[in-house]
Amino acid sequence: MPQDSLNSKQIAQIVDLLCEGEIEGFPNAVHPDGAKISRTLAKEQYFIGSLKDVFFNNTPVLAPEAQVNNNSKLTDPEIKQHLNFDLGEGVFQNELGTQDQPKLAAFTNSTNRTTVVVNTEVPKASVPAGTGDAFTYSADGAPLTQQITDADVDQVNVTVGVNALSRFKENGEIKGSIVRYKIQIQYNDGGGYSDVPLAGDSDKNGVYLGDGNFEIRGYTPDLYQETRAIVLDTAKTSDPSNFPINIRVIRTSQEVRDFTKETVNDTLTWFNLVKIITDKTRYPNSVIFGHKFDAQQFPSVPRRTYRIRGLKVRIPHNATVRADGSLEYSGTFNGTFKAAREYTNDPAFVLYDLLTNTRYGLGSYILTPEERAEAEKNGGDNFEGTSDVAANLDIYSFQQASAYCGTLVSDGFGGTEPRFSCNVCIKTQSDAFKLVQEMCSVFRAMPFWEAGGISLAQDRAEDFTYIFNQSNVTQEGFSYSGSSMKGRPTCVSVKYFDNDARDFRTELVEFSSQFVDSTDPNIDFLDKYGYNKKEIVAFACTSRGQAYRLGKWFLYTAHRETEVCSFQTDMAAGITVRPGDYIKISDPVRGGRVVSGRVTSGSTTTAVKLDRSDTEMFGASAPSNFEFHTILPDGSFVQTTSNIVGNTVTPNSALAMAPAAGAPFNIGYSDIVLTKWRVLTVEEGEGVYSITASAHEPRKFDIIEDPTARFGVRSFTQLGAKPDAVTNLQLEEELYEEGDKVLQRIRVNWQQSLRANEYEVEYQLDVDNSVKAIVPGTAFDILDSRTGTYTVSVRAVGYDLDVERTGKRFSSATTATIDAVGKNEPPSNIASLNITPIDQHTAELHWPEAVDLDVRVGGTIEIRHNPRTTGDIKWSQSEKIVPTVNGSTTRKIVPLKDGHYLVRAKDSVGNYAPLSGIPTVLVDLPEPQDLEVVQTFTESPSFPGTFSQTFKSTTEGGITLVADGQIDDITDFDSVTNIDFFGNVVSVGSYTFANTLDMGAVYDVELLANLQINTINPDDFWDSRSDNIDTWNDIDADDLSETNAELYSRSTNDDPSGSPTYGTWEPFANSTKRGRGFQFKVEMETGNDSQDPVVQSLGVTVSLQRRTEQQRNISSGTGAKAVTFPSAFYSTPSITITATNMATGDFFELSSVSRTGFTITFKNSGGTIVDRNFDYQAVGHGKEIT
Repeated sequence: MPQDSLNSKQIAQIVDLLCEGEIEGFPNAVHPDGAKISRTLAKEQYFIGSLKDVFFNNTPVLAPEAQVNNNSKLTDPEIKQHLNFDLGEGVFQNELGTQDQPKLAAFTNSTNRTTVVVNTEVPKASVPAGTGDAFTYSADGAPLTQQITDADVDQVNVTVGVNALSRFKENGEIKGSIVRYKIQIQYNDGGGYSDVPLAGDSDKNGVYLGDGNFEIRGYTPDLYQETRAIVLDTAKTSDPSNFPINIRVIRTSQEVRDFTKETVNDTLTWFNLVKIITDKTRYPNSVIFGHKFDAQQFPSVPRRTYRIRGLKVRIPHNATVRADGSLEYSGTFNGTFKAAREYTNDPAFVLYDLLTNTRYGLGSYILTPEERAEAEKNGGDNFEGTSDVAANLDIYSFQQASAYCGTLVSDGFGGTEPRFSCNVCIKTQSDAFKLVQEMCSVFRAMPFWEAGGISLAQDRAEDFTYIFNQSNVTQEGFSYSGSSMKGRPTCVSVKYFDNDARDFRTELVEFSSQFVDSTDPNIDFLDKYGYNKKEIVAFACTSRGQAYRLGKWFLYTAHRETEVCSFQTDMAAGITVRPGDYIKISDPVRGGRVVSGRVTSGSTTTAVKLDRSDTEMFGASAPSNFEFHTILPDGSFVQTTSNIVGNTVTPNSALAMAPAAGAPFNIGYSDIVLTKWRVLTVEEGEGVYSITASAHEPRKFDIIEDPTARFGVRSFTQLGAKPDAVTNLQLEEELYEEGDKVLQRIRVNWQQSLRANEYEVEYQLDVDNSVKAIVPGTAFDILDSRTGTYTVSVRAVGYDLDVERTGKRFSSATTATIDAVGKNEPPSNIASLNITPIDQHTAELHWPEAVDLDVRVGGTIEIRHNPRTTGDIKWSQSEKIVPTVNGSTTRKIVPLKDGHYLVRAKDSVGNYAPLSGIPTVLVDLPEPQDLEVVQTFTESPSFPGTFSQTFKSTTEGGITLVADGQIDDITDFDSVTNIDFFGNVVSVGSYTFANTLDMGAVYDVELLANLQINTINPDDFWDSRSDNIDTWNDIDADDLSETNAELYSRSTNDDPSGSPTYGTWEPFANSTKRGRGFQFKVEMETGNDSQDPVVQSLGVTVSLQRRTEQQRNISSGTGAKAVTFPSAFYSTPSITITATNMATGDFFELSSVSRTGFTITFKNSGGTIVDRNFDYQAVGHGKEIT
């Protein structure tokens, strides 16, 4: 069988949007002599030349050595041999982003596609009858036609093909075959059909024969399709009357073959027709590049990279663009621009364009309304008009920065290059402030707002503009901050984009001897602090040399400009200084000597009077020559070599003008070099200006660009003497709160030491390892301290500033100790206790907040009651009457009873406040007049009831908890002091009263507990105590706090003598309960197996409330009148009768008087029963509940 020779081809069509326009173009679209190829006269050749700057998968499409002239074609052999890809008949077009640029003619992009499924065979010509063995036949078949009626359609795609293509010969041989067809179009303009060929001798999906015929030739056993794109004639489609348009496919002539001995599979099918409305967008102001090529070259869409000379921007009138894109200046800048825009990679004017462009930049925000209106006249994005310069931008600061950027410096490879270039494609929307900062980082600039406009300050070599000293700053003076030596980088990796490799590369710059000379103490910095690498990105950088210089600048700045100085000054200086200015400071606090002040009156250009003399500044020996700095009346800074006698300075050369009285002056000489700073910010306040400046090293610019330059040692102070030892060192222990915990700390304080910059604190607990800390102030806290003896030493630390903070000087140590008790110290007692009755059963206790933090946080307040109203009120003999409350609580509702209430604080680790000073409050209730005691249950001292884990101790005179020791465990009876308490005391036990209270009916009864307890330690004997008696807190066992006893009751409404059902046991002290039958018990507990509660007095008093029943105007009737009370009393009440209509001699008789009622009979004087009206009142106790 023949090889399957039919394969469909696909054409890749890609249109890339590169960037905003207008750009200059593609740098390698040039003639062999280097002249630019004209896009106007040789546009196709420009497209070919630009392929040198187009990269597919990082490979240039056209090799750089290819020579392109005004007649070159992509198919020329001399061009094709330099193509790195077989692009077939590729098509490449681009536009450079002008406002009126055309659309890419060879590229279409559909915005609407409508597919018509045809799926119909294209007929062959009929074979005449009687065809012989061999016959030569040539004829066209009938056409197959489709119609287009939509006048918006400007392109159609015709897809035809075969399901198989082959010839089977009589001898079994299989061969390929041939199908030929034409596509024809007819407009509705009166004309006929015309062939639709594609340009050239072949098309992209098969073979075009040049005579209107397309041919499918070869063998395939399965489906093969090809699509023909037909672009309609816009001259005709613009007129809707030329629709409908007819598209037809015709099967054309057959080859010569033997129809009797061959079987042919060659059916041609028209599969579909796609009607396309294309995108007609021109993409104004956008750089676009279109590609068409044979897709079989790439397994996937290739990654495209472009090298361009980018946006054209406005440049100063006296600037010329060098070949590398930088700007070169001649003459004096007058503040205007050239008329035409030009390409440049100068970062200052690239930034200027970004700030003023209203389409892709900040022009809508920075330009004035008039300037924005002018921009709209120029396409809505470019501000170009008569004024030419944006009012809100300081064009001169941009030009000065540009001139610095364009200065040629060593590129590190024996040549030169501009100091800074900006080569970047900003592909995503960015935060404006962030992007402006990134753009400024390219050329070490800083934008700031000044006098209603934006100016640029650049880190470059500049003259000093002002001086500051103690005389022209506020009394707070100068404050400094800086970075630690250990945190400074020792190398930096700079990431930049390598245009030659078309990828990011890194340049490594390391700290080495090139930074410092042999006298600098930082010469061994790398050995001291190790390898500390920092990674930075060189934004918009494509130069290895620029990246390397950035790395050096970064390292130098990190090591030599590490400090920031802040101060406040008056208006005269505040309005003069601006960000980016360089200033000099004379600070006597750092210098150790006052060599600055103010000029006084009477000064001339050759003799300047000062407010202090030579001896005040220098002592006995003033330097013979020194640098003298001051500010002249015109605001200019002057520095001159001078000498001094008395208070008169004589400059070596006359000043331009005499300094005014009050002008500041600074003096610098070999011992004290004035510190140099670059202003970062100037902020206006109320009457003062706040200035922040960073340290400035003028020599760094030479070092960055001159590899032979070195830093030397400088001195700016006489400070360096050992600081004085600290005095008044004090240690104090206190508690503090952290989250939900209370911890302790040792507070360390001392007095400021002369010449100390900081302090070294060293502390040690007992024999633990010592701990050191560096403290900037005069206080330090040892947090989460523990119990024990702390030894604390403090040394003052001064810096030896003569060697730039590489050495420290320490004072002698001052030491103190403290015995920390931590949270073992018991808390203080609650200050006082008060009670407020609520009703006859309850009252509210209230007390001041606990003073101890570890009581308020994590501690508790315990409330107890002692029934005694007189005598010695002991904590251990009092019952816990309510549950313990939180230590921050200051009030609690309690049962109201006779006796003393006590409250005691307990801290978070379980320490109680001392026994002495426990606050109490006495309640001595009067005898209630409305209660009648009906029952009194007294269990003590006989305690006849039921014991559970308790027993009656004859020794202690009450009920106690049992011990868990077994008699079988006793090995030496002589050693057992009390067999009843052998072992540990059990934690809980109870005693149930012997008798049940039966009220005879259901009543609401008042129950009053009678409970008196004590606490003992059964194992506490004189002989068992071995420690010093002076350490004993308690001899009488009064401080036993971990026991309690509480009375409980339960009730039933049933007859207790029967089969009653009782409720649950509930605690009570003074409360009202309902029921007929009541049972009582006491629950005892201990939280310490060495402490045992003793119930010495136990009972319950049962009372009923006084009650009155009455009724008025009752008729007695003619017989005995029986009266029944609404509810029965507990016992027979007293009854009072008041008659309302008795006659003389009438009387009444009472009978059957009981707790439930009575009978009354009224009679006259003759003893006859009469009907009378009466009132009654019954007074008793208790109310039977039915």
